[in-house]
Amino acid sequence: MVLIFVLAIVLFMMMELYFYYSFYHLTQKRAANYGHAIVEQTRQKIDSVFDDIIVSTNIVVSNKKVQAFTISEDNYKRNIEIGAGVVDLMDDMRAFNSYVSGIIIGDSKGRRVFSSAPASGEVFF
Repeated sequence: MVLIFVLAIVLFMMMELYFYYSFYHLTQKRAANYGHAIVEQTRQKIDSVFDDIIVSTNIVVSNKKVQAFTISEDNYKRNIEIGAGVVDLMDDMRAFNSYVSGIIIGDSKGRRVFSSAPASGEVFF
């Protein structure tokens, strides 16, 4: 009778150890898979944001008004005639990509215009 009792306890402890280790390894495997999935999703999101920034940059750089704005010598023409269109384009580019909080356009003479949207959406020359 005692032998059966001891054998049952040993058998029960062996089963308990087996299930403990199998659940331990399963949990580790699931945690590793989850970690890899999160890293991959983050990488894809970062790639998507950079792709959107590249598209926005290409649109701004290839725009004729922006090109005229950066090479114009006449400050009146630059600030009044061309400037409004450039600022509108920059605002549109910020609206296109919610991760862009500001855009700066500068020329070789150090003149620049920037559009930023902290909370007020102000535009500065």
